[in-house]
Order: sequence, then structure tokens, then C-alpha cells
Amino acid sequence: MLTNNEYKIAIVGPADTVSGFKALGVETFPAQTSDEALAELDKIKRLTLDPDSDTKYAIVCVIENLVASVDHDAYAKIVAGPLPAVVILPGPEGAQGFALDRLRRLAEQAVGSAII
Repeated sequence: MLTNNEYKIAIVGPADTVSGFKALGVETFPAQTSDEALAELDKIKRLTLDPDSDTKYAIVCVIENLVASVDHDAYAKIVAGPLPAVVILPGPEGAQGFALDRLRRLAEQAVGSAII
């Protein structure tokens, strides 16, 4: 059981992209495919929600190209809830529009019309 309020930060993505984050104290979860990334996100979510787990995550960063092609319903189910917060980061090839599209859909749900 977690006895303090220390939450960790994680990053999911290709090993060569995320390995540098270890130097910053970020826990890395290598994933080469969308399916692997979804599995790692699910594992991180289960650890965070498990009351007996000593490892909890406040923020999980995911390299954008890995989540751009996942099933949106499966992704939405995994990232639902307040913790961990999932942040999409562009990969070495730059932004691909997934994060902006997701933000657009969330804003549309909250407001009731497209504002972005």
C-alpha cells in the first residue's frame, strides 16, 4: 500500500526515443507498436488504481505516432479518469495531429459545439 503522496511520471514510446527521459527520473516503458503502447498504458493504469500497489503514476506521456492508430474506444477507456493524466508528445518526426484532434473532440463534448 502506498504510504506517501509520491506519484511517478512515466513515458511510453520507442526505446530510442524515451531512453533519454530516464536521466530526468521518468520511468520508461518501451513500446514499438500501437498495441504494445496500449498494453503499457493499461498496465500503468492498473498499477495506479490498485490500492495495494506501491507504484502510482500521476502523468504518463505517450509518443503520438503510437496512439494515432489505436482503437479510439480502447484508448478512451484506458485514459478515462483523473489518474494518471495522459499527455501526448510528438515524436522525432513531429506532430501528427492526434493530440489536437482529441482536444477538439473533448472541447466539443464539453461545450456542445466545435470551438477549436
